[in-house]
Amino acid sequence: MVYTNGGIAVDSWVRIEEGCSVESDVVGDEAQFTFSGRRGGELSMVVTEAGLEKVVEHFQRALDQLRSAESDSADVGELGTE
Repeated sequence: MVYTNGGIAVDSWVRIEEGCSVESDVVGDEAQFTFSGRRGGELSMVVTEAGLEKVVEHFQRALDQLRSAESDSADVGELGTE
């Protein structure tokens, strides 16, 4: 079930690559992040401390998985050269 506000559902996403600008600022009890690209367009994210802890936990887990996959593929490449 999708909940809407006045009949409109919004879904946003951002792809963050090396060239993406990431700005952050703490205002009161919230952390504010802005992701922007060279061609314009930006996405803002505002999180509380508890929300930031959750985001950091998930980001760290994903980073660990990406690095593990890179390491595994590098190991396979090395095995193929012996």
